[in-house]
Amino acid sequence: MPYFLKARFYNLLIEPLVAGLKHAVVSRTINASKVIDIACGTGTLAFAIGERGSLVTALDLDSEMIAFAQERALEKGINNVRFVLGDASDLSLYQDNEFDVSVTSMAIHQFEEGLAVSILSEMKRISGKVVIADYNCPLPAGLSGKVASGIERLAGGDHYRNFRNYMQRGGLKWFTGSAGFEIRSEMKKGNGVFLVMECA
Repeated sequence: MPYFLKARFYNLLIEPLVAGLKHAVVSRTINASKVIDIACGTGTLAFAIGERGSLVTALDLDSEMIAFAQERALEKGINNVRFVLGDASDLSLYQDNEFDVSVTSMAIHQFEEGLAVSILSEMKRISGKVVIADYNCPLPAGLSGKVASGIERLAGGDHYRNFRNYMQRGGLKWFTGSAGFEIRSEMKKGNGVFLVMECA
């Protein structure tokens, strides 16, 4: 397999589709000295947050994504973003309110519902503010919504099964409610395909 094939594909084709969404997340981390990015993927969001001066811990279970992100950090000379190979389902390493903000982008819909709620609850424990970006529910009826649904269908397997359950449950509002969050603000992005929520 070519070097970092999956990570490079994701970085080249998927990241540009959610660039505006991630910008909305970054804008909600201003003045945060310590941020944790859960399920960080190729590190694009973590780098953008780090550019604002925050110390960022970026966590992902995929070793290829983490290795790719670490290589990018070295190439860019970035030293305030630390990439950690770790499981979002176990955040016990981190203390209560250790971070000012915890963020996650386009990850909650991928998890089985009990695991997703558990991860959100832990994010609430380790930070004073939680920013979540994921699919809006329901998706808009036009082309944008159909493309998003088609991408998830192509992923197949457990990924698509969890996406369908996410939508059937009511999306982020159901998951954040189940985790006991207070919603401070929400914003639709990408022609209504995405939703960014700031919670406490």
